[in-house]
Amino acid sequence: MMSRTIRHRVAFTLVELLVVIGIIALLAASGVPAIRSMIYSSSGSMAESQLRFALGAARDLAIRNASGDTAAVFTYEPGGRLTIVPVIYVGTILDTKDPEKPVTDSTTIQGYREVFAPSALAEPVQLPAGWMVRGFAPAGSVFAPGNNNDSPPVQVPSNGWYYEVSPVGNRRLNLGTDLISGLPSRGNWVFPETGFFDASITDRGSGPRPNSRNTFMVRFQSGTGRIVAVSPNPIVVLLPRNRIDTNSAAALADVKSPVWAGSSDWRRIDHTDNLVSWARSVCSLVPAADAASLVGCRSTDAVLVASVNIIALYDESRMASALGARGLNRVTGGIYGGAVGAISTSNEAPKAPNIDVGLWPASTFVASGGSQAEKAERVQMLINNYLLNALRAQNITPGSGTNAVDSDARIFTVDTYIGSVSEAK
Repeated sequence: MMSRTIRHRVAFTLVELLVVIGIIALLAASGVPAIRSMIYSSSGSMAESQLRFALGAARDLAIRNASGDTAAVFTYEPGGRLTIVPVIYVGTILDTKDPEKPVTDSTTIQGYREVFAPSALAEPVQLPAGWMVRGFAPAGSVFAPGNNNDSPPVQVPSNGWYYEVSPVGNRRLNLGTDLISGLPSRGNWVFPETGFFDASITDRGSGPRPNSRNTFMVRFQSGTGRIVAVSPNPIVVLLPRNRIDTNSAAALADVKSPVWAGSSDWRRIDHTDNLVSWARSVCSLVPAADAASLVGCRSTDAVLVASVNIIALYDESRMASALGARGLNRVTGGIYGGAVGAISTSNEAPKAPNIDVGLWPASTFVASGGSQAEKAERVQMLINNYLLNALRAQNITPGSGTNAVDSDARIFTVDTYIGSVSEAK
């Protein structure tokens, strides 16, 4: 009798499949926060390493360089990453102290201003996406005449760092009473405003400075690598826009001697292949007004920069969330965007460094004035307190209690004597 082998087909029931899928989903969900935390921690460590490396590279450049100081300058392009650029001293020019007035204006107070340019001996360093650095401007070090809470307004003479005649929003940096804490201002955390400008402007004429490009630097002494003392008096750093400034419809540069030679003139910054050598030659031009026209504070290729020795490393997205924002501006990748108070809707960077207050709900601004500029100023005060770990929930949403808002920002100081970087605890 033949034996017959019966094979049974093994299969899962629908209930079993659902149970397995549920277990997998549960495990995945429980693991996502851990994975996100791991990624955040890793990118934060990378950001700190890059920051330390960039500052170390600028310091090493100063030790090797006998011709002048060096510095690490912080820059940001909308939608990009924060970049730290090593720069080197190239000369000193007689420039206008008031960026709103041409150096040739008879009413303008002139003063000597140092000029720095990017060095080819050290490469720029980029931080991981989303990580930013702000510099600490001590109380009273930012010039914003006529728009402060003091009466009469406190002014810093002969300055120009983050300068505007009629500042609005976040640029109306408070020099008197902090809007959030009600205490005397402890200073302001300023952002690298190097990429927010109107690229169509090439004609400075006799009007205001067309592009208020400003940032901060950590400066090192030539030969020793020591940190140079903090100074609110801004210098000029050349970060070219690859265009020549003009002062007339005929596109003639604001240079009088010798007569401008047009597109073939060696003084065109967009024609040079060695910015340091070019800048040194320009700084020695006579008359001094020519040098100031090309590399002075009113040039659209120039950025006004002041030195700091306290900086904050933070994640832009986490800060925005902690401050109650709905997210980041999609164009700039940060909290800046559009006109003052406007949500950026076009696929281009804003033409001024304005905080996009449209990212915040209306409840955030109950305690502030009704204008968009006042709202932007309040956001700046929220940032100041967040980075100092002094923010409370009720400062963001009225009536939400006095619980502290945790800040992930890390504060670093640079030792005056040896130039080393230390995290403040």
